[in-house]
Amino acid sequence: MQVRKLRLLNYKSFPDSGWLSFSSKFTVVVGQNNVGKTALLEAFRLNGMANRPHRSQEAPREVPLNPRSAVQVEMAVTGRELRNILLSSGAAVWMPVPGEGSSDDERRTFAQEFFERPIIEIGFEASEGHDFVRLRYPSHSIFSRPAVPMAVQVVPSPDKQGITVGAHTTSEVDEVSSILQRDFARKIYVFRAERLNIGRIPARETPVLQPDGSNLAAALMVLQSNPARFERFNTHVSEIFPTIRRVVIAPVNQEFEVRIWSVDVASEREDLAIPLQESGTGVGQVLAILYVAMTVQSGVIIIDEPNTFLHPGAAKKLIQILRQYDTHQYVIATHSGELIATADPDIIHLVTWFSGKSTVEQLDRENVEHLKRILLEVGANFADVFGYDRVVWVEGPTEEMCFPKIVRKLRGYTPLGVIFVAVKNTGDFERKGGQKKLIWDIYTQLTSGIALLPTAVSFSFDRELRTDQQIDDLIREARGRVHFLPRRTYENYLLDADAIAAVLSAATREIHVSALKEEIETWMRMYGGKFASGGSWSGDTTDVDWLERVHAPELLKALFDELSGVNLEYSKTTHSILLTEWLMENKPQALEELARYIEELLPERKPASG
Repeated sequence: MQVRKLRLLNYKSFPDSGWLSFSSKFTVVVGQNNVGKTALLEAFRLNGMANRPHRSQEAPREVPLNPRSAVQVEMAVTGRELRNILLSSGAAVWMPVPGEGSSDDERRTFAQEFFERPIIEIGFEASEGHDFVRLRYPSHSIFSRPAVPMAVQVVPSPDKQGITVGAHTTSEVDEVSSILQRDFARKIYVFRAERLNIGRIPARETPVLQPDGSNLAAALMVLQSNPARFERFNTHVSEIFPTIRRVVIAPVNQEFEVRIWSVDVASEREDLAIPLQESGTGVGQVLAILYVAMTVQSGVIIIDEPNTFLHPGAAKKLIQILRQYDTHQYVIATHSGELIATADPDIIHLVTWFSGKSTVEQLDRENVEHLKRILLEVGANFADVFGYDRVVWVEGPTEEMCFPKIVRKLRGYTPLGVIFVAVKNTGDFERKGGQKKLIWDIYTQLTSGIALLPTAVSFSFDRELRTDQQIDDLIREARGRVHFLPRRTYENYLLDADAIAAVLSAATREIHVSALKEEIETWMRMYGGKFASGGSWSGDTTDVDWLERVHAPELLKALFDELSGVNLEYSKTTHSILLTEWLMENKPQALEELARYIEELLPERKPASG
């Protein structure tokens, strides 16, 4: 059973969503908060979806609202699935068959072969408290509407092993969608972003999980009777929650209770097991989701914002496990770029709010794969930039980590909607010929309106020893989006003897800071000129010209090698960050020029402090 298309009518923020397509594997729904993602997922409850009419300023106050919400669905199902549902129900239904020009035997053969078809598409409309209503005649679309409609009654045999064909009628009666209605609650599950209170239930055998998960304890009790599957279930739970060693079901006063073991089961300390309702948020959700994935055949599993009830690592592991159970159709709403990358969806629906209503834009797999290839070219992950308004591509991982820290500490605000990401190789931008143009073209595509990427991009590179002409050329080629540090490298702002002494002393744990500071100052006065190209060397480590042109990373590497006493190798991603943090706390004025430069990379409108 799969939902091929869905259309939401007069529900919450949707006056009419239009027809939306869904992948047979993974579809992801993205969008900002309160734009309609949850409402869209609630539509999968079908006739369990409540009437919540759309409200709009465009409608006059005195005009009553249409009270009825509805969802239209194009469902794909195999003939065997329909046959099994019909046999299990034991009910007879009327089914459209070819009319004029066909014989009784042909109509009977059609009905028998109908339940052997590999795929049958059925269109219907569902609304709260009503039976499914066909969207067309015939609902299965196997043949065109005949001049003289005809239907036959298909009836389960008494032993429920086969289908027999009974009476026929010349009318448009069509009850095929009612077969689906009898089983959709066993095949379509909508998991909302909320804590489920599902830890205990009166003791009774129930192999089918209710749509709200309320009978989870009873369902797991049945699953427990299948040792191999229950063991695999527990393995998955531990993969998602490493602190959970075992899930068991215990009888308590004529009830079943889910209990969580966080201690080694070999300890035999059942007294330390805790009830599910006392465990962390999200555990119940995961148990229910895993149960459906492992026990339902060909289901539709809807998960709203798994990253709100699971920490990022657990949410990612859950999606990885669900990918193993590939007979299901998954629809997931998320804010997380990392989850989108993990799910690797065929379709992404982007929900936006505009002019009082929700609208949906579909991005197909080709768009998503193109997006991923672009990011791969620049050394970034899809999850890195998803959900941001502006991306600042910086020289390396040190700047990626330190630039936002400096803004927060020295300017007192967080640059909202902005992310700093290290480029893979800044040298690509200065290649000769077509290769250089190709690199700029790749980055240009990142500002071309791809819906899931930031539309504002800027670059920050080290000045190095580039000439003014080289810098002007790069600025022109980048259409003004590239900026250069006032000094040769980021580390040129970290050449402070106090900071270096504090970091070295903490690393060695033996050298006194004040003594080390004097040694550092002496060493830098003696060897500082060796690491600067051009110009004279006066031995003044505060000289502005020297601070701009010295090769600070090489100087720091040599200084650490000689003065650490333990052959401590200087690491940009470790020691540059430590030096930055020390300066921010103790000598923030040393980073003032750098803070002003970083602000130039940000949007003009400064976000609120926080």
